[in-house]
Amino acid sequence: MADLYQLRSTPEESLDCLYVLQCSGSDPLSKLEIPTKEKRALKAKAKALGPRGEPGELISGECPIDMAHRITFVGVGEECELSQSKLRTVLHRVMRQATKNREYQIGLAVPVRVHGMSEAESRLFALREAAVADYTFDHFKSKKNEFDKIDGVHIIPFSGETEKDLDEHLQATRMFRTSVYLARDLSNRPGNDLTPEALASAAKEMAEEVGGLRVTILGLKELQKEKCGGILAVSQGSAEEPKMIVIEHRPKKPKKSVVLVGKGVTFDSGGISIKPSAGMGWMKYDMAGAATVMGVMRTVAELELPIKVVGLIPTAENMPSGTAIKPGDIITLASGKTVEVDNTDAEGRLLLGDALHYSARFNPDIVLDFATLTGACVVALGHECAGLMGNDRELQDRLATIGDTVGERVWPMPLYDEYFSYLKSEWADMKNAGSRWGGALTAGAFLKQHIPEKVSWAHFDIAGVGYLEDEHNGQPKGGTGFGVVLVSTFLKNLLK
Repeated sequence: MADLYQLRSTPEESLDCLYVLQCSGSDPLSKLEIPTKEKRALKAKAKALGPRGEPGELISGECPIDMAHRITFVGVGEECELSQSKLRTVLHRVMRQATKNREYQIGLAVPVRVHGMSEAESRLFALREAAVADYTFDHFKSKKNEFDKIDGVHIIPFSGETEKDLDEHLQATRMFRTSVYLARDLSNRPGNDLTPEALASAAKEMAEEVGGLRVTILGLKELQKEKCGGILAVSQGSAEEPKMIVIEHRPKKPKKSVVLVGKGVTFDSGGISIKPSAGMGWMKYDMAGAATVMGVMRTVAELELPIKVVGLIPTAENMPSGTAIKPGDIITLASGKTVEVDNTDAEGRLLLGDALHYSARFNPDIVLDFATLTGACVVALGHECAGLMGNDRELQDRLATIGDTVGERVWPMPLYDEYFSYLKSEWADMKNAGSRWGGALTAGAFLKQHIPEKVSWAHFDIAGVGYLEDEHNGQPKGGTGFGVVLVSTFLKNLLK
């Protein structure tokens, strides 16, 4: 679908079904902008059907007004217990139900509020989540089911909400939907399809489509010239050449400069320190950080923000071969610092180290990096939030607040100077991995050594949220596009 939403509070033709979300014991219809006569008819129908708004409840019947053929009340439980994940799960269920019923034009009324959020915040969250709730990745299916997707979702306005107000919300929702889908699609492409070269091509295609972006690709020779020893070392076991993808949004007289760095390991076997075979196929997602940066850069271009924003994506494959980097090898990163490779499966920080150092040439005020970096972060935080580290507490607090609001939560983690001592090497400036203790934090401590001076920096470890092995809290199996909405919102609000 090119456009999920078609803004019509009163559709030109009858919808297949009108879905109304309902909290326990509430009257959801009273909150909707529907003509009085039609509202009376709907209330009479609701009384006859007897929905109570209990969790998991789906009660359907013939719709008594011309707006739709059927009406379905969807229970969400007590409003005081309605969380973002519960609402996301309900919206995902609605889309699944509509698809199962082959309902191509549906109405959606969401007169509920997430606990702890304002009406406006809850409204925008619900619209964004509804917009991506129908996501599927069927690019490699030889037979695609044409009856698998909804053609249009008509949002029913709240009482007092004008169509102009709703249209503004939906315009933003469409934009975020496109960017999140871009990130998810990139993450879900397998390693034989999304190579470093293909990722570079995808960046060029995105920039050409949206406009306002300049893309430069640093190939093998350019990386050698820049002395990017980390990227070169990780890639040397693969037949695929590494790249550094540089995506620039350069408005006239920018008021701030921000660099976004995304880990782009298109397949991670672990190298010589090879991973177990079980589940290794999931390592196509080790470029989810790169996907986040791509999605954010698309949004930045569409918003035409008065901020210089640069996306840096170091991309490579990490493979075992006779030319692969070995445990015990010592390499020199672009910063000039030497690294003893204790574990070739701790490769992401080597790429990021070079890219973070490279970011200095853009004179950034803020640097944000995104990486599926450590299993230790998943052990600590599970799949509920990303780990957040950095050198600026105020920046971290701001990102955490926005994350709570948009439904992409992060949890600040300590980055004491002492964690760097865990990476002590007898032969080089540092090791690339420490002991089993504090693995996510020692990875952050490694990255910190390559941050330009006097720059505010935050590191997102998205290993637990960038992709999912199974559907979770309304999120799809596979790539999630985590961070696209959070960072886009942060950038949009940066100058306020």
